Amino acid sequence: MPKNTKSTKQPSLLSYLLLLTCFFMLMEISFFIVCNKAYLIDYTYISGQLKIPAGIVPDILFYLTAQLCIHMGYCFLVWFVAFFTGYLCRLSEDQQFKFSITLWLVGIGAAFAGNQHFFPHSKFSALSALFFLTPSVAGYAALLLTSIFCLAIALGLAGFLVWSMNKSFNYALMLLLIFAASSWVGLTHMDSSFVRIVKHKQPHVIIVGIDSLRPDFLGFFGADHPTDFLDSLLMTSTVFSEAVTPLARTFPSWSAILLGEYPRQSGVRSNLAKIDNVKLSKSLPAIFKEKGYQTIFATDETRFSNIDYRFGFNQVITPPTGLNDFLLGTFNDFPFSNLLVNTSIGHWLFPYSYANRPAHVTYQPESFLSLIRPSLMRSHDQPLFMAVHFCLPHFPFSWADSPTVEQSAEARYHTSITRVDQQLKSFFAMLTEAHLLDHAIVILLSDHGEAMELKGDRITERDNFIGVLTQDGHVPRFYPPSRDTEEVNQSAGHGTDVLGLPQFHSLLAFRLFGMGEQHVAEVAGVVPLVDIKPTVLSLAGIHTSPDTSVLAAIIRGEATSVPRQHVFIESDFSPESIRTVYPETRQVMLEGVQLFEVDAKTARLTLKDSMNKMIIHSKQYADIYGEWMLALYPQSNAARTPILINLKSGKWTNDIRSTFARQAPTQLMLTQLKHFYGDELNTVIGDNEIGS
Repeated sequence: MPKNTKSTKQPSLLSYLLLLTCFFMLMEISFFIVCNKAYLIDYTYISGQLKIPAGIVPDILFYLTAQLCIHMGYCFLVWFVAFFTGYLCRLSEDQQFKFSITLWLVGIGAAFAGNQHFFPHSKFSALSALFFLTPSVAGYAALLLTSIFCLAIALGLAGFLVWSMNKSFNYALMLLLIFAASSWVGLTHMDSSFVRIVKHKQPHVIIVGIDSLRPDFLGFFGADHPTDFLDSLLMTSTVFSEAVTPLARTFPSWSAILLGEYPRQSGVRSNLAKIDNVKLSKSLPAIFKEKGYQTIFATDETRFSNIDYRFGFNQVITPPTGLNDFLLGTFNDFPFSNLLVNTSIGHWLFPYSYANRPAHVTYQPESFLSLIRPSLMRSHDQPLFMAVHFCLPHFPFSWADSPTVEQSAEARYHTSITRVDQQLKSFFAMLTEAHLLDHAIVILLSDHGEAMELKGDRITERDNFIGVLTQDGHVPRFYPPSRDTEEVNQSAGHGTDVLGLPQFHSLLAFRLFGMGEQHVAEVAGVVPLVDIKPTVLSLAGIHTSPDTSVLAAIIRGEATSVPRQHVFIESDFSPESIRTVYPETRQVMLEGVQLFEVDAKTARLTLKDSMNKMIIHSKQYADIYGEWMLALYPQSNAARTPILINLKSGKWTNDIRSTFARQAPTQLMLTQLKHFYGDELNTVIGDNEIGS
């Protein structure tokens, strides 16, 4: 091939490919804008409300640079293959040009088909479905097109070898091999760690949390859907079947677990509440850290929870936190980046998407396990305290390869629980491999449940109402309106309704490994999650003074029943947009923007101080005492409507002056609520007439 021919072909071919790639990027951006137009308009409004700090800009620029490099890298790869294939096969300039365009299109087709197959919830999958129809068809197409593309790469490499030998550029071959080896290492996750077994007198303590898991959806509690691993674990554990969280939102619930205090006591009353004034020195991880433990917290969702090093953790394993989690984690949905995101290179290029549950389009459960694995598999010279939170069952109940067929929210929720069961099985296999279960206390829990407007999701059946119906024959409405048509025995979401007990009902089980006999049973009796802290300390031999953990005595077989106690629960701020089975992220965002501000240093969202009073005013409160529950709902006239219910019979009333109410410890429960919540409680309808 003449030298002057090569000198004119190379830049011309590359310039065409660059132009084509730039056009493709513009097409992607245009499609992205069309799909997210409403969100982008809203973000203009939101950015003005939140006063977005300049600190988020570097990560945004890094993200844009990563996207540009990926596309340009693809362009240069096609040029490399086309140029050296042409050299090998003695193609004319016109043939080489046609080959390069064809190869470029084959690669784009493979990327779109692969994206549709592996990430069927991607917005670009809806576009590629016009050609490939279903994810299965797309999978076959991706295999075919990728095979063709790889064959072309092989030809290009062969051409490069011939060219390098002819030019005596043997060092180029060495560079190519180094590049190929580096790429292979980057695209695969390699773990060559060696675990050195260290025996400790103190047991490892591992708290395993599952977000939004309501116990009645597990096979152990009678559900039809398979949860084989969780069921097998529960069958060898002490299970407290009536555990409740004091506030059915992730951050307040986990704060109650780690601090051993009700939200009213700790001050963590809402998601993203500030913790500057919270006493964290006596949290569980802080105590275990003082006792010589290595303390680790891990979760695949951080948007609404500010648990971090301040709680006493040596190490925090999470996706990056802050406003860019909402921006980059949500909107990173492009074919090339999607295919890379769950690799080690993707972890580096797109940290806000890797192992990030809210980025559900690309979230793979195994990626979170890969994030945790290095910390588990290293040699533990200290005993380990670890709290890990799996968020797969949280709304929208979908992930990268979850089913795409139209399903009800209940069906998708069932599917997500089946998938998290498999994820937990893999996690416990890692614990076993690392010998962390040789001598350990494992606490299995859910931070809260979930209501989906099923019958009984609010524990007030119409036929069990004792009182005066409205003129049209309905039960008087006492709960805030939902976006859906909702009956008196239905509720939706979590943290929205204190009589929606499936929202507050939590999984709670203790399993002792290598610590002697334990009482394996399902134990009845209402248990608040705040009791976990003293129980764990007692089981680990770190006794409080005095050691009053009744649950630890039950687990050890020294006691048989849970004593009756006043258990307080409260709701969180719940705009109408989340009181539905199908909350719209955009609407939730718009209704909640006034509540939050962005920390200028950390770029984290936190609750505004000025919003606390409004949130407190909107809260519902309840006291569970034995078989009775008294709930107080705020009304528009600044008074609170009482709802008294017998948890065994299901009978209930809104009249605490009635004969039915006099059969209950109504006055005692109301007194306890007033004492606990103090001046947060205003007038309670009928309060001054109790006992008259």
